Amino acid sequence: MLKNAGVALSPLIATLRSVGSRYVADSRRAAEALGATQAGLFLRELLDAPAGVGAVWPSSMRLARDMAARIDPGGAGLVVELGAGTGVVTQALLDRGVSADRLRVVERSPAFVRHLRQRFPGLVILQGDAARLSDVLEADQACRPVDGIVSSLPLRSLAPDVVSAVLDQCRMLLRPGCPLVQFTYMLRGLPAVGLSEGFLVRHGPVVWANLPPARVIELARAR
Repeated sequence: MLKNAGVALSPLIATLRSVGSRYVADSRRAAEALGATQAGLFLRELLDAPAGVGAVWPSSMRLARDMAARIDPGGAGLVVELGAGTGVVTQALLDRGVSADRLRVVERSPAFVRHLRQRFPGLVILQGDAARLSDVLEADQACRPVDGIVSSLPLRSLAPDVVSAVLDQCRMLLRPGCPLVQFTYMLRGLPAVGLSEGFLVRHGPVVWANLPPARVIELARAR
């Protein structure tokens, strides 16, 4: 019986080893891409404002690519990124084919904003509060429809009234049918109350190659 049990478990063990090896490889590539300076910046911001950062490490390249894959690189409307941090998802959006003139990167932390402007000199990096996103975009004179929003905001760490304000802004600015992409460390359910109000929810896969594992949620603004 034990011998049979071992045979039955072997596919599971092989799968876990495969996932683990991919995670290690992806983490190494992410660390190389991130660099010591960016890692130090992230850790300083995490220690200074853990609720605002809401993560123990920047998103992996695999998670960033999975989020960016839900954005149509064509079109003329804006693509808005919220909570860009060190720019892992920003780079994934550019690699996806989103043109620099369409992309608006919104970050509240002054330190992250300075870093992003140095890393992406050709992008519009806006320092501001996602709960007042329309004001932030208006100040940039970006009078264009919004075709997609990609958010790395730590919704579970934010006050409920702030989360409500952010979601209201997203619902107001997004064109009907266009996506709001959010990741969460909750592997089941929604990361914030009210996230499904006015949106059609599409649950994405769990990205195990992330620290910690995360799930991508795609929401389309209801028509």
